[in-house]
Amino acid sequence: MLVAICGGLVVLLGALATIQYQWSVRVAAADVQREKEHLDSSASLFASQFNELASQTSQFLRQDAWAAVHRGERLASTPKLIGELYYLEIPEQGPGRLQRLTATGIFMPAPQPDWLANSHCAGPVIEWPPAIVAHIYDTAPAERALNAGTRDDAGTRDDAGTRDDAGTRDLRHLRTRQDRCFVARIDRAYLTATLVPQLLRQSFGETAVQEYDFAVVIPDRPQDPLYGARVRADGRKRFFSALSTLPPDRSLMVRDTADAFMKGQPALTTAWSRGIWELQIAHKGTPLATALKQQSRRVLLFSLGLEVLLVGAIVFLAVGSRNMQSLADQKMRFVAGISHELRTPVATIALLSRNQADGLTAAPDRVKQYGELIHQQTRRLNDMIESTLQYAGLHSGLPRPVHEQIDMRNLVRQAVEERRAELERSGMEVEMAVSEDLPPLSGDAKLLRTAVGNLLDNAGKHASAGRWIRVTTVYSAAEKEVQVAVEDRGAGIDPADEREIFEPFSRGRAAMETHARGSGLGLSLVRSAVLAHRGAVTLVSEPGHGSTFTLHLPV
Repeated sequence: MLVAICGGLVVLLGALATIQYQWSVRVAAADVQREKEHLDSSASLFASQFNELASQTSQFLRQDAWAAVHRGERLASTPKLIGELYYLEIPEQGPGRLQRLTATGIFMPAPQPDWLANSHCAGPVIEWPPAIVAHIYDTAPAERALNAGTRDDAGTRDDAGTRDDAGTRDLRHLRTRQDRCFVARIDRAYLTATLVPQLLRQSFGETAVQEYDFAVVIPDRPQDPLYGARVRADGRKRFFSALSTLPPDRSLMVRDTADAFMKGQPALTTAWSRGIWELQIAHKGTPLATALKQQSRRVLLFSLGLEVLLVGAIVFLAVGSRNMQSLADQKMRFVAGISHELRTPVATIALLSRNQADGLTAAPDRVKQYGELIHQQTRRLNDMIESTLQYAGLHSGLPRPVHEQIDMRNLVRQAVEERRAELERSGMEVEMAVSEDLPPLSGDAKLLRTAVGNLLDNAGKHASAGRWIRVTTVYSAAEKEVQVAVEDRGAGIDPADEREIFEPFSRGRAAMETHARGSGLGLSLVRSAVLAHRGAVTLVSEPGHGSTFTLHLPV
């Protein structure tokens, strides 16, 4: 049931991963579109703010600067955008006259700079070097049109011009004079060091300024950016336009004097609509679309990684649950088997001792026989207890005793002799071939003797049909190890049981079917003892022809 549930969860996670991939592709495209819209909106705000500053500068030239020139007054200050300011008069005949604003705020005659050599009062700007051209409005035609109008009973003239109750005149016939203008060269140092960075932070925000590179270029001169370095733009926005003194669809209203300008009713249009500069925006490192796709891919990979971990956890849970169930079954079989194994010798000892206590065995030969039986059952009981304690000690994690030098010839002989009598009584023939040139080993002699003894016990219990056991001990110079092999001619081991034959509490099908005595710890103790000596145990078995267990103990 649990495996089925885990399988269903894995299938659901796989479907979820597929949906996430498709969703991530759409989200990446939507992120790109949304980010471009955000950049375009921020760029429009940047353009409008700069255009407003440029329009204010142009208005300053037509009002404050013209008043200073017309009246011969001192100009107290200029907008920071202006680096150099010139007043230019170009008569129909004769040389032009140029005045430059000095540090004292006075316009003084000055030689014409090279970049102004071919300039005239036409157009709103000079493209290179960047400069604003502010024309001077000619109000005479508007005044004449106003004087030509009619007056009604309320004292207000209509026709070409009107006068309201406040005495303000709406002039609809304004025109610029082409023979005089101001030329304000833009201060590039202020533009690049202060104005553009400030507007970028206000329009795009601090985060965007850190994530994007910005450049301001003249489209006809992209090789010489006004701000920043050349970039591979993800977004563009034209700006530096609408330099009339008034916003779009606004006219001029003039009070009684023609040189006092202020905003009024709709009438005039912008100077031009298309900007002459271009703001270019580029994502740092990689293009915007690529960066957002990479970000989406990282999020997707992170999600897939979590799902893989979940799948792994589910698989681990299923495998662990299965192993725990298997271990629980083995322990149950162990408890059942050990209970039976303990009950048999205990019951035998109790019966024999009771008979002796009741005087039922007075004959000397019967007493001796009872004593021998009690000794055998006691030894069997002791072996089971010892095996259980050894298994617990090997898997307790406690440090093992200090290793000692072991003579493998004597150790193998002792293990065989300890069990020879019992094996021969059960009809087993025991052969032993121990090489004389065995090198000494370093290890736990008692543990290795138990391992060899367990192999002999295992052969005696499961190979009784062959009635033959052979113990061989040799030294392999090529492998640099001592090999102890226990061979029998029994029924062999089913290949399906070979993988788990060394697991604790595991017993083969044949042992379960024949109800052979044992706890399922013997071969597990053999493997644990050999592993404690950095060795290995191998099994070669052929059903119907017997088995060979070999201990490989490195020197």
